[in-house]
Amino acid sequence: MSDARVRAAVEQMEAWLADPDWEPEAKALARWDAEFKAALVAADRGEGWPALAERAHAAGILLESRLALAVEALDQMRLEIESQGRGNRALKGYGAGTR
Repeated sequence: MSDARVRAAVEQMEAWLADPDWEPEAKALARWDAEFKAALVAADRGEGWPALAERAHAAGILLESRLALAVEALDQMRLEIESQGRGNRALKGYGAGTR
């Protein structure tokens, strides 16, 4: 076996993270994670392994940051939807919906 599959997985993650418009998708990340874990099991951990591991760790840190931003945006959206719902209920209560 070789480290090529690990390298390919790391490169895929780096490509995703390099795209400012990329939004993490749970299914794609789950498939990537399964491939990455399988590649780790089969890897030789040869001469370039420390550098590859460093790249993987750096990508992981960036991914965690990106996911935190996505969760924050989702939470903000939920608050906005809840606020709109309260406003709509208030308007309905005042009879604004009948005009």
